[in-house]
Amino acid sequence: MADITKTTRQLKLLAGFSDEDDRTITLDNPKQNITWSQIENLATYAAPVLIGDKYGASFTRFKEAKYVEGTTIYLDTD
Repeated sequence: MADITKTTRQLKLLAGFSDEDDRTITLDNPKQNITWSQIENLATYAAPVLIGDKYGASFTRFKEAKYVEGTTIYLDTD
């Protein structure tokens, strides 16, 4: 069997909460060319849904968004 190469693409959103805690939300295989404006619009829908884990703090904003790409190679050992 030949080696197998797997490529991944993720969008990582850094969510900020009112207690100054941060959480990273990772989305696999996101659409291409998502704009910051679209992410800010998403924040309006996320506010009533996302809560902090320590004291139930409210979601305030997305602080950062970035694409992360990676490649994993599974080597054939036979």
